[in-house]
Order: sequence, then C-alpha cells, then structure tokens
Amino acid sequence: MVKNELLKAVSEKVEISRKDVEAVLSAYIDVVTETLAENKDEKVALGNLGAFKVKNVPERTGKIMLGERKGEEYCVPEHDEITFKMSKTAKQLA
Repeated sequence: MVKNELLKAVSEKVEISRKDVEAVLSAYIDVVTETLAENKDEKVALGNLGAFKVKNVPERTGKIMLGERKGEEYCVPEHDEITFKMSKTAKQLA
C-alpha cells in the first residue's frame, strides 16, 4: 500500500476529507521524526503496531566486490538510524 492508497482508505473509514487525513499524517510523521531527532533515547510507540527508536550503528569497513574498484576498501562512518520494532500483536497478524 502506498501513501495515496492509505490516505484514501483512512478517509473512507473515518469519513473525513482526504486532505484532512493527509494533514494529520504529515503532522504525525513530523512529530515522530522531530521527537527522535531531539531525544535519541526516547521511543515513539504507535498503539498495537510497534515502536520507532534511534539505533546507533558503529563504524565498519568493507571491500568493494565488483567493478573497476574491486578489492578497494571503504569505510562507513558511525551513524544513527531510525528503526521500527513490531509489537507482539502485529507479529501475530503477519
């Protein structure tokens, strides 16, 4: 399901305009990303679906395996990434 399909389905389910649903969804995404950016130790839970959190990924190195640069080493610096962990309820449905 893509964003447009999600907006249409929610709009029909709660009987409000698609434009209003899009505004709420956009605001929700903004709040989640701002919360995680400001406080990396905080989780943002979404009902019985799961929770978003920030995970630190340590620096790692590797070698290029294909192409003209084969065998050349590269480094991926330490960084943070947003992860999503499904709840037990959501896992049972999947």
